[in-house]
Amino acid sequence: MNDRALPVRPAAGGWQSAACRGVDMTTFFPAPGDLATVRRALMICDECPVRILCRRYALDNRERYGIWGGLTEETRETLIRIGPPPGVSSGFVG
Repeated sequence: MNDRALPVRPAAGGWQSAACRGVDMTTFFPAPGDLATVRRALMICDECPVRILCRRYALDNRERYGIWGGLTEETRETLIRIGPPPGVSSGFVG
């Protein structure tokens, strides 16, 4: 296995089917301003069957860096700051 691949917990809630398995982790932790890599990561996330699970994990654990579940650092920061829409249970504490 590529030792720079994004680690994915194989037994937890379907992670074994994550689209990022085996992808170089730098794809999901791009250098500032590397929009091509950000777009590539978002395209991988867009096709991922566990995207929502990953997104919830990142929000619940307040992941500060990288792209998780199709959300960039900036998007997650905004979602955490504004919180979920009224009447929607997000599974995370804003």
